[in-house]
Amino acid sequence: MEGLLTRSYLLDLAIATVLVWLSDYYLPRKIAQVGLTVMALHLLKGQGLHSEYTDVQLDQDHVVFQGSPQEALAVYLSGNLTFRCKDPLTIKHIRLHLTGVRRVSLPARTAWKRQASEEEFYKRTWEFHDSYRTTPQVLPAGEYKLPFNVVLEGSLPESVEGVKDASIAYMFTVEIGRKHGRDVKFQKPLRVIRVPENCAQDMTLDEVWAEKIAYQIHVPNKMVAFGTSVDVNHAFVPAMKGLKIEYVESQLLEIRDFALNEAEMDTGKNTSSTTTVLSSDRYLLENSPPEIAVKDCAGFQFSRSLHLPRVLGQCVQDIDAKGIRIKHKLKINVRMHNPDGHVSELRLAIPVSIYLSPYYRIWEGSSIAGLETPPPQGALSPSDEAPPAYGSHELDRLYSPDSNTQLAT
Repeated sequence: MEGLLTRSYLLDLAIATVLVWLSDYYLPRKIAQVGLTVMALHLLKGQGLHSEYTDVQLDQDHVVFQGSPQEALAVYLSGNLTFRCKDPLTIKHIRLHLTGVRRVSLPARTAWKRQASEEEFYKRTWEFHDSYRTTPQVLPAGEYKLPFNVVLEGSLPESVEGVKDASIAYMFTVEIGRKHGRDVKFQKPLRVIRVPENCAQDMTLDEVWAEKIAYQIHVPNKMVAFGTSVDVNHAFVPAMKGLKIEYVESQLLEIRDFALNEAEMDTGKNTSSTTTVLSSDRYLLENSPPEIAVKDCAGFQFSRSLHLPRVLGQCVQDIDAKGIRIKHKLKINVRMHNPDGHVSELRLAIPVSIYLSPYYRIWEGSSIAGLETPPPQGALSPSDEAPPAYGSHELDRLYSPDSNTQLAT
């Protein structure tokens, strides 16, 4: 009987040892693989994934700088780090980081490797609890809201998204260090956009070219909100009898220049450049009846629109920062037949600027949300929606960009 009791005791001890091993090592590892670890806060299933129990709630959805990097005032940004503990939780630290990272990648000179560079140009950290200065803290079950604020200088570059070879991205990262179990990590992007101080800037070219044709090209607004259109008013009157206009062709170009290092942008070293046609239009006039007459010369007057893509990546806002330079140009080509039979072409180039308007949210790979018909350009004044700059309750006019243009014939 005593031997049976001893064997029974040893068997119970072995079973208990196995159960302890299962509870301390095997089961938590298996459960963690499916995101249901026994001691989990249910805050996040993995790095970079969204959880309804952890969030960075901002007082404004995005940061809007008003004006150029040299003139824009700082912007005050505030919010709360919020999370919920289902059960009491022993924590080692709670940190919130805001980082700005610039990435550029250039096509490989050989078939094996691309050139790439990455720079963290901005970082701000908030320490809500740090085990290096205090002992671990037990948080009772419940919801927590930790306020924070920051002043972002107006010279910071705006976000660049949707571009394969370059990006400027701002990211909030939450780190909750746990005494038991794996740490919690949550990330949420922050969009920073820049709008021109004056969004209503028209431009007119009014000339007589080579004593052959008088033209007037009027762009009602050369500061164009992303997802809308570039509108152009044309007027042509031949100054030479027998001159016929065949067509007027317009193209909106996007020129992207990238450099691995910002200092090399203007040297041509470790750089790449691409030009893309965003939108084009050809208006035939050869067989159209004249619409205007000046001094017995028949002419034409008409309006055309070039619609912008409505997906980031297909079109990007103007920017010149951190080795990323993106600009836009409207090219107009007027093809004419002279009385003696030879062909002449008038070529014009007009700079235009595209910006992200705070009037609607634009996500990478998605069309403009909730906007079926683009609003008129005159309605896109950023002063109605842009948040006040730091230290100011109103958006003061700081500068007016020069209207320098170049005419190519």
